[in-house]
Order: sequence, then structure tokens, then C-alpha cells
Amino acid sequence: MLGRASLPTAYVEWNRRWGAPFGHPLVHGIGLRERFDKPREEFGPFGFQLNSDTRAFEYPWAYFTADTSAGMRILEAGGGTSGLQFVLAQEGCQVFNVDPGIDSDGGLASSLGEWRVTEELHQRLNRLFGTDVRLLRQRLQDADLEAASFDRVLCLSVLEHLDYEEARGMLRAAARLLAPGGLLLLTVDLFLDLAPFGSFPRNMYGTNVDLHRLVNDSDLRLAHGDPRELHGFPAFDRDRIVARLPEIFVSPRWPVMSQALVLRRPG
Repeated sequence: MLGRASLPTAYVEWNRRWGAPFGHPLVHGIGLRERFDKPREEFGPFGFQLNSDTRAFEYPWAYFTADTSAGMRILEAGGGTSGLQFVLAQEGCQVFNVDPGIDSDGGLASSLGEWRVTEELHQRLNRLFGTDVRLLRQRLQDADLEAASFDRVLCLSVLEHLDYEEARGMLRAAARLLAPGGLLLLTVDLFLDLAPFGSFPRNMYGTNVDLHRLVNDSDLRLAHGDPRELHGFPAFDRDRIVARLPEIFVSPRWPVMSQALVLRRPG
């Protein structure tokens, strides 16, 4: 499915409560470097990472769709300093963030001269929010974690930045780590300036991923998502999407939408 411009009331209220996706208003005008140097709980857990506007849909979608409860083991792949990991940890989940060390926003921060995510900075946020999220500075494929030990794996706006083999490796690793019946929640950017909407194969942020091919190669099964709105699926309907653009959440800063899908490990 594609995120809709009209967010459910529960999503709007959740974003307001946690300051998603950009942090509480207090952070406006304060650069990331200063936020990390002098972190304040009042910034909110989402006040420490540059985000796309589409995260206003992605974060609450992932939270409500994951349907977590205290005691669950949750893994976020490529979480950086995203606030969702700290929200879930505050609610009693055992949370792991597996991130090989990319910049806090997937690369843009480097060009802006902003702070890079380090273990020390991540622990500073753990202390600030009273959480114990474990950060592993590795690719998911290389993480030394027990197989079939996680209830949920979250991977939000990551796959579009990767080449196909790297993305396939991530999904296969997620399948290995999920317990039988466990869920992998994905959001993946869909760019209007790239084929099949535009003429270019990639932009500065990535590509339009063939999700059907990835799912088929993942040892996981599609549990939630509209194939008409998931790029690469046989039912994907470009013309239908274009006709419904006014209904879809398109970032005002970049021509991008957010695809959301859930994959389940059989068993």
C-alpha cells in the first residue's frame, strides 16, 4: 500500500505525542550537531535524525502495524538515531538497532557537515530516554544474533538506497532472524521522478525497487500490502496511482511516496 495524504486520527495523535517525525517544535532551528552536543529530553525521541516528510506516515504505520507488547524482541535494521527504537524500548520491548554506520539520515548529513552516528552518541540517547537499545555497527547479514529469535524486524526507508544483492541479503537475514510467524515490516520509497513514472533509473537517493523480485527471493510471504501499489508486482498499476495522486502522501520537498508492506516468516 501507499501512504495516504489523510492520516488516520490515531497516526496524527501518535505523531503529536512523540514529536514524529522531526522532533517536538522546540528543536526547530537547532542543528543536529547542537542537539547531539546538548541533548534534551524535551526534543523528543525523533529530534535527533533528519527525516523525510513521508515518515509522518511511516513511523505510526510501523508502530501500529507491528502491534508490539512488552517483552517482545524487536530489531530495527538501519535505525540510525531514529526515535522509533526508543519508543518501543520505553514500552518494554527488547530492541536491537543493526546499522553498519551510515550517517544519521542515510547520507545527507555528510554533505551538510552534520554529526555522524557513533556508539557513544547512541548511548547518550539511551541514557536520555532511559532505554537500553543495543546498537550493532554491522550489516544485518553479518550480525551475530540468534536465529529465529525476533518477533518483529523493522526496515524503514532503507532498501531504496541499496543495490539489489545487498537488499536481498538483508531480507534473507531478516528471514533467518525472525521466529516462525514473525513479521518483517518494510517501508520503501517510490520516486515519481524515476521509471516507471519518470525517465531516469535512479536519483541521488536511490532507485525504485523491484519489490516482487525481492519478496520472491526472501523466504518470506507477503502478509499485508496492496500489490497494485507495490512496485514490481505484476498487479502494480502505474496509471491507477497517477490518477489517485491527490489521495497519496507525496512529500512536498521531493517527488516521493512511501510503499508499506509486511512479510511473514512461514510456520
